[in-house]
Parts: sequence; C-alpha cells; structure tokens
Amino acid sequence: MTALEPVEAEQLYTDAAVGERTALSASSCPTCSRVSFPRRTSCPACGAPSTPLDLRGPARLRVLTAVLAPPPGSLVAAPYDVGVAEFSEGICVIGLVDGPSEVGDPVVPVVHEPYEGGRIFAFRRAD
Repeated sequence: MTALEPVEAEQLYTDAAVGERTALSASSCPTCSRVSFPRRTSCPACGAPSTPLDLRGPARLRVLTAVLAPPPGSLVAAPYDVGVAEFSEGICVIGLVDGPSEVGDPVVPVVHEPYEGGRIFAFRRAD
C-alpha cells in the first residue's frame, strides 16, 4: 500500500467559471483497474503507476442529505445539501449538491462557490 499524497482543492477538478461544468481529476490503475479520486500518481491498492482520468459524468446521484447544522469552523452556511455521485467509471464521489436534485437523478460536476472566494466542485442535476 502506498502513502496518500496531500491534495490542494484546485487539483480536484479542471478550472472553469463558477456554475460551469468541470471534470473531476481522478486516476485509473491499468494493473488492478482501481479508480481513485483525487488523482494519484500511483495506485493506492497495488502501487502500480496510475494513468490520469477525467470524470465528466453524467453520474447517478445515489445518496442525498441536507446539512442543517454545520460542523464547528465550517465556512459553508447551513442549510446545504451533500450527495454521493456514482460514475460509470466505477467510483463514487461525495460532494456538495448545487440546486434541486433527487436520489437517482443524473448529475454532472460543476464549479461551485459556497462562500466568497471558496471555489470547489459540486454536483448539479444534468439537463
């Protein structure tokens, strides 16, 4: 098993304007077929070199929950939604949900700014 590498928020997704579609920066292992998010240079399961993979969606929203009381120190004002999106590449990713969605909806990753200056990805229902 390899050690996990620290990741900065801007390395999680391809930069775009707030509200625009983006791609999540993942990786795939050609040896054991594991898909990892965020992107890794080597597979955390078998240690083989990984290849870059962009997760563009659409994905399927598998879980959706509302956060009514944020944890201490949170910069995101409650209430907000968090969901788990399942991508066809074989990985589930947790993230904020931007706009109305229901479990089972197709979603795509978008650039989101939940507070001033705080850019991150979120999932939005696909049109």
